[in-house]
Amino acid sequence: MKNRILIFTVALGIILFFSACEKNDKEPKLNLESSISAEITNPINGSAVVLTLADSANPFIVQWSATSYIISGDAILPMPTYSLQVAFADSAFKGAKELISTQVLSYESIVYNFNKLLLTMGMAADSTGDIELRVLSGISDANYTESSSEIIRLTVTTFEIPIGPEPEEKFIYLLGDATPAGWDNTAALPMTQIEPGIFARVETLDPAGSWFKFISVLGFWAPQWGTDATGTAESGPLVYRPDEATTDPPAMPSPAVLGDYYIEADTINLVYSTFLTSGELYLVGAATTVGWDNTAGLPLTEVEPHIFEITTTLTDGGMKLLEVLGQWAPQWGLNAEPVGTGGNLSYRPSETVQDPPEIPSPGSGTFKIRVDLSTITYTITPQ
Repeated sequence: MKNRILIFTVALGIILFFSACEKNDKEPKLNLESSISAEITNPINGSAVVLTLADSANPFIVQWSATSYIISGDAILPMPTYSLQVAFADSAFKGAKELISTQVLSYESIVYNFNKLLLTMGMAADSTGDIELRVLSGISDANYTESSSEIIRLTVTTFEIPIGPEPEEKFIYLLGDATPAGWDNTAALPMTQIEPGIFARVETLDPAGSWFKFISVLGFWAPQWGTDATGTAESGPLVYRPDEATTDPPAMPSPAVLGDYYIEADTINLVYSTFLTSGELYLVGAATTVGWDNTAGLPLTEVEPHIFEITTTLTDGGMKLLEVLGQWAPQWGLNAEPVGTGGNLSYRPSETVQDPPEIPSPGSGTFKIRVDLSTITYTITPQ
């Protein structure tokens, strides 16, 4: 009898052992040696970021790629959690601040709030210093092991916060099958607030797609702006959809010509407009070697989509950017008072629009001028 009980017990143990092994084989297992850590894709490592009071309500965005894990079995791995951290350079992230803990691949704030955070961390107002960003990721339901992205370093210039009300956080994003973002509302393209309530961006519009719209929160379809039956590819009314309970307005039709367009959304007067740019930029002005001869403008090179650069000799004086040699419109000038050696641009699409102010030269010498039409900004750095 005892032998039978012993045999039964051993058999039962063997069954339970293989049952447990089978169960464990179906659980997700991380292969950390084969995982690919998240990578910060925006801003670019080594970038200079000038925070200005004039840009207070504009978005400050950090984006990163997903961490990739290799698992065994057929189980579905839970979404990783990402922690974006900021610290002063060379601090080994001692005293780092967490900007966000999230399962999406981006962090959004406004310039004012990011500047305020740096000041509370101990950075002086109206100063320039280096900070570092990293993304930590892990999965709490699958033997949590933290993975870190490569650290990126930014040179940041802060501004002094004046006494008064803080700016309201507001964003506008461009998306649609006519845009590079498609209809992915988590990857919509940020627009720059060039004036209170007015947002702009230069972006490629493709007639192979058909439509575009604006949203205000990544990952959500409301609030959003569309148009009505009178809206065209060039301009029209903006129709606001405040919440999911409101019917979607029609999308704006794409222009018939593939190209880079200056796109503007006025959320106060509820109108939008698009202008086909030439895809070229030329520098003229009293500060340049060609003066105000608009037939001899100095060509800028497009180094990335919508980003142009030129290294040239400057003297004291003003400058402007032309799109077509021999024509004063379209042109780009100054939007507001520059801060340091950079600032916001203003677009003059045609001769019927008043000239914007000149871009001031920082002085005499050799300088690199970088123009980012995605953000409607420029920077000038000595060489």
